[in-house]
Amino acid sequence: MLVAVLLFARAAAGQNADDYRGGWRTDRGEAHTYEFSIRGATVRGVYCTYCADATTLAFVDGTFGPDGIRFEVTHVNLDGSTAYKDAAIARFSQGRLIVNGTSGAPGGGRFERVLIKDPRGPDPIPAMVSVLPKSRPPVPANSLRRNTDGADGLPYIQPGPWKSRLTEQDVIGVWLGFGVGAPKQYFIIKKVGDRLRGMVCGTCDNPYTMAALDDFRIEGDTLTFNILHEDWGDGELPTFDKHVTAHVGWNEMRSTTAADHQPPPPPRPQPAGFVPGFSLVGPIPLEATSGNVWPEWPPQNTSSPR
Repeated sequence: MLVAVLLFARAAAGQNADDYRGGWRTDRGEAHTYEFSIRGATVRGVYCTYCADATTLAFVDGTFGPDGIRFEVTHVNLDGSTAYKDAAIARFSQGRLIVNGTSGAPGGGRFERVLIKDPRGPDPIPAMVSVLPKSRPPVPANSLRRNTDGADGLPYIQPGPWKSRLTEQDVIGVWLGFGVGAPKQYFIIKKVGDRLRGMVCGTCDNPYTMAALDDFRIEGDTLTFNILHEDWGDGELPTFDKHVTAHVGWNEMRSTTAADHQPPPPPRPQPAGFVPGFSLVGPIPLEATSGNVWPEWPPQNTSSPR
């Protein structure tokens, strides 16, 4: 058994996880998007079709090894129970990801999907954004996009008392924030068995503007979870976990973040009433996002990277 594990580890080491990790989408035909988070041999992530429709969100669990990624996709009902599972293998080839598998959906069968990295790359934000694959240059900071919620320099005013005993039902659903129009952020949280999982996207047709959410914990009035950055990230690294701490009250989720590779911001005087962080509004019922589809596929303006 030990010999087999060592052989597997050596073969996996010959693969480049950076070739696989992060977001992939189809560029013609049906819409399919996969987001893979790879830590050692463990793979987790998300799958969706039209990702702004939270009812299409499903969850990836698998293993990274010598033949690529072997994984299952768990599709869940609104109560968190398993609807069905897909089984698949993803292999990297000449800049594309080839996914072969079997759908467990009623009437499902074998499928093959050819996926690409979105040529648009990440959206510009106030900080420099690093990108995978490494052949792509970083996205420079755009100082005009600071505080996209429009609250430049204004003190934060808490909307009401935070819920003192958060439950899963307080946070399951879709939370919106960070801008307006297509680039606004969708934080989607679903029940998966006995745990919570999710994704963030915006725009939701571009895998470079999405990430899996995992490691949810609720303790008293506090919700914590991780944003699993894989192939893009604000700052000098594209792959890291961003830790979110949040409180909920009056349909607002007030959150702060700390990346695991960056020091906390230096203390500085703050205006009265100021609390650093960002706010999301929700939760919108998952089923209310049904029908959020794009009128054409693939998305337009994808002929060249930024």
